[in-house]
Parts: sequence; C-alpha cells; structure tokens
Amino acid sequence: MKKRYLSLCALTACCLLSGCWDRRELNQLGITAATGIDRSGNEWTVTYQVIVPSAMWTGASGGGTASSSQSSVHVFSSRGSTIREAASRANLEFTRQLYFSHTDVLVLGKEAARSGISEILDLYLRSFDARETVLVTVTDGEASRILRQFVPPEKLPGTAIATILTTNQETSGSMPAVRVFDIVKSLYADSNAILVPEIGIRRVDGGDEKALEGVDAFKTAVVPTKLRLMRLGVFKGDKQVGWLERNESYGLDWLNGRIKKTTIAFPCPGAKSDQERGTYQVRTASTRVRPVKSGDAFQMKVRVKVKGALIESSCARRLSAPSTVEALEKSIESVVIEDIRRGWAASQRLHVDLAEFADKIHRKYPTAWNKAKQDWEQRLDQVDLDVRVQATLENTGMLTNTVSENQP
Repeated sequence: MKKRYLSLCALTACCLLSGCWDRRELNQLGITAATGIDRSGNEWTVTYQVIVPSAMWTGASGGGTASSSQSSVHVFSSRGSTIREAASRANLEFTRQLYFSHTDVLVLGKEAARSGISEILDLYLRSFDARETVLVTVTDGEASRILRQFVPPEKLPGTAIATILTTNQETSGSMPAVRVFDIVKSLYADSNAILVPEIGIRRVDGGDEKALEGVDAFKTAVVPTKLRLMRLGVFKGDKQVGWLERNESYGLDWLNGRIKKTTIAFPCPGAKSDQERGTYQVRTASTRVRPVKSGDAFQMKVRVKVKGALIESSCARRLSAPSTVEALEKSIESVVIEDIRRGWAASQRLHVDLAEFADKIHRKYPTAWNKAKQDWEQRLDQVDLDVRVQATLENTGMLTNTVSENQP
C-alpha cells in the first residue's frame, strides 16, 4: 500500500511540472550587441546592432569558415511613438525576435538626450529583458550613425565601444564608464547631475566627416573614419544641458574619487622651456571631501593622496637627490590642484553640481541643506575649495639622470 501511495505522489508531481512551455531557441533570436535611440518630434527611432552568428564562426577542424566579406553585425532601425512600439515594428523587416539581455552599450542621440531620457530609463528598469548595467554614451548627432561604424580590429562594434569605456576608466580615468543604473541613481541624488561620455566619428585623414554620409561602413574595405571618445555630456536631471571638455571633466573625476590609475604630465621644477617635462604614473589614489559650514556658505575641504612612479623624464637634475624628489612631488601636486580647480570652475559655469557636493552637505548638515537646496544652483558660485594634494614618488626607475645627462 505504501509503495502505491509513493508511486501516485511521484506521478502527480510529474504532471505538475511546467516543462519548457516558454522556451526560445537560439536560432530564433536576434541578439543585440548595441542599441541606439534617436528622437524626432514625438517619434522614437531605435537602431539595433544585431550579431550575425555565421559571421562570428571562424571555423574548426572538419568545418568551414565564414566569408571574410560578411559583416559580423546587421544594423537596422525602426520607428514608433514609444520605444517598445518601435521595437515591436522591427519584426516587419527582421526575421528573428530581438533579444536585449546581451546588449553592451546604449547610444543616445542628440535630440533624445536634450528632450529627456526618463522614458528610456523607465524602459530599462521595467523590462525583464533589458539590463540596467548597460553602458551609456551620448553623441552630438544621430545614434544610428554611430552603430554603423566599425571599430577595428574587433568584430562586434558595440562590444568594442563598451571595452573602450571600461578600459579608459581603469587606465587613465579621463572618462567615466556610466551605466543606466548610475543615471537613474543621479536622478534621486541631491546633486541631480551626472557626466556621460560622448562617442563621435572622426576622420583619420582630417577631411570632412559629412562627406562619408552615403558610405556603408560594413560594405567598404577601408573607410577613413574611426569612433572616438570625445567630450562629456552634462545631464541635469534627465536632460542634457551642455558639454565639458576632457581636461575639465578630469578635475571632476578627482573630486568624485573616480581616479584610481592615471598618468600625469608635469613641468620639471625650474624648467627653462616647455620641453622639460616628466610623466608620473599614478598607481593608487584616494580623495576625501569634507564640507565645512561658514555662515550661509560652505567650504569644501578636499584632500587627495596619490602614490606612483616616474615613468618618463627630461628634467636636468639628479633624481637620486632627496631635494629633487621633493621638488618633483610638489610639481605633481600643483598639476592635480590645477586640474581640480579647472573642473570645479566648469561646474560652476554651467550651474550644475557635478562634484556631488550637495549629497555630502546633506549628510553632514541636514537642517542647513533644507534651506540651501531651494537655490543650490545659484549658491554654487559661493562654494570655496580648500584643496591639498599629497603626492608620493615611490621610485624614479632605473636611471638616476636623464639619458642626455649621462652622456660624456
């Protein structure tokens, strides 16, 4: 009797199993590597960079190889009054169901960024098949043109753009790698602002980039253009309000503590010409910002500590002397202070708190912040910086002098 009861339970359990009723085969999916979103009036244009599986196959023993002339991605666009409507219309011309879970980068067109991207952010947070960890860039033109460019020598341009963003942040720190989630988080922060990298098209031969508008990059063997990180788009809330040059945003990265590894070019102490310069490689860096209230105004005490090595030098000094090392450190510190002040001046010019000072003031002085937040953008001009940098030169390499100094 007990065996019959167990058999009946097992049979009932098998009947309750759901199985693969919602399965989607790989050969039915169009996996997107990058997505571009443009806006014209009340209409959205969504551009998709879909991976071509046959072009990714490089062959194996007993198998063939893909044609070298075949593009690794297929790029096309669709339009609609909403972003999802535009995506659903993609099936009017594309045989596979679009799959966004492997999208590496989102490119925002000029008009979409200026008119507001709250609808885009809502889509990425609401949909189960869109990830909020997708990297975001903005372009001063149409996003669709960016997705139609190669990024040699990589096969997937979208993945290559994402790699450029992350590698740049890890090695130089001049451009932040911003994700959808970071932009959403900035909307709820007191500063309510964020910088988003710009991706643009640059002609290698220095000619007019617009002259290539009719050229299909995926069918041309050699196109004298390349994608390049350029400026930083300034977002206030969900709208882009301006641009910053890289040398301005670099100082803001110091203020925000985003610099971990970078290189600093600095003038040699007592240099007699611009040719006497050195390069300092930052290996570790930390930034501490502490607000101090003075009446109705605030002073931000910025303390930066960096450690690194000298990797290049044309300074006509004996680098083994302690006084020389100290002088080099002072020169490095001056460069970092100048970068920080330049970045903050750019933030004040745009009346946008890109250094995220508001969040720090709110945490330390919540009562004072309730009063200051009413006109915080106007109060930015009154914020004073007290910047101090401590640079440590851990080693100067294998030479104690420059090569020219060592010559007899």
